[in-house]
Amino acid sequence: MIKNSRILICPIDWGLGHSSRDVYLINRLLERNYEMFIGGEGDSLKFLQNEFPDLTFIYLPSFQIRFSNKYPAWLMITLFLPQIFTWIYREKKILHKVIREYEIDLVISDTRYGLRSSLIPSVIITHQISFKLPLLLKSLQHLVYRINLAAINRFSQCWIPDFPGIPNLSGDLSHKYKLPGNALYIGPLSRFNIDNNNHVSKEEFDVAVILSGPEPQRTIFEKIVIAQLIHNNIKSIIICGKPGENIPENHTATCKRISCLQGYELLSVLKSSKYIICRSGYSTIMDLVTLKKTALLVPTPGQTEQEYLARYLEKHNLFLYSKQKDFNIENAMIRLDKFMPDMTFGERYDLLDKAIQGLPLLIKKSCRG
Repeated sequence: MIKNSRILICPIDWGLGHSSRDVYLINRLLERNYEMFIGGEGDSLKFLQNEFPDLTFIYLPSFQIRFSNKYPAWLMITLFLPQIFTWIYREKKILHKVIREYEIDLVISDTRYGLRSSLIPSVIITHQISFKLPLLLKSLQHLVYRINLAAINRFSQCWIPDFPGIPNLSGDLSHKYKLPGNALYIGPLSRFNIDNNNHVSKEEFDVAVILSGPEPQRTIFEKIVIAQLIHNNIKSIIICGKPGENIPENHTATCKRISCLQGYELLSVLKSSKYIICRSGYSTIMDLVTLKKTALLVPTPGQTEQEYLARYLEKHNLFLYSKQKDFNIENAMIRLDKFMPDMTFGERYDLLDKAIQGLPLLIKKSCRG
């Protein structure tokens, strides 16, 4: 084991999912005496600062897309592709300065394609080996996969947070096409991948709503949910996923709204809530599967990955699915009451351990003297 090697981990700042799933990974690396540095910006950086106040944080901006309530997310991403590629080039230049200044030995990039370097080894975390394109662009599916494959192969390793084989959580996203030559399955990454049997909320809720994802759809869905919860007088908590706001707000005696919950606080609420409503973001799915809790998934409209995952996971009897425009809290509760999910994945062996055990050799091969 190489003592005190320095690792920089950088989640993309598109919602809190990437930063929350990296909590478990950071803890595992700290256990092995790596010196951890965290790079990023925005809410995701604030979230990790709350989780790890004693670590060193580095401002590393990532590209931000302005989403619209008029146009689907896939169209906005397509329109911004030239700027995204330009930003990836800029990220590499920023990273080189950080590597030299902080003497970093390894970088772990959570879905940030620009954070790789010829100076040191780099690992990318992603479950999207293949992207789900809308019907209009479906003929480009394989071409986009080949382009993505070439980008991933530029990293030293690609860590896929999923189970190998069947059953799995990501479906076509990481199981349809041939994997990159540097790919390793590491199993689901969840901040709840720990002994979680001793954390029960002092307050129980009928419905817990986890809001996440880009604006404006996050706020649009929040308004829909709040109106229905208040109308039906349901004892509920709405977790907004906005760590910058610190003041809880009670809409009524039964409907509680809170900006964000950390670690064990969120864990206890999820375990003690009868029904869970959330987006079909991959990190949220991994959290719930780890807790063996099902939910009604309401994908962000126009976000093709979330729409595919929600349908795929309902088909495989893990979660239920509803379009945002069709969302009805009463129907959701009735459906969840009748639902019998199959959360059995066979033997749970720690693939992440195997990946981490290979890091000393990876670092040694690229040691900068």
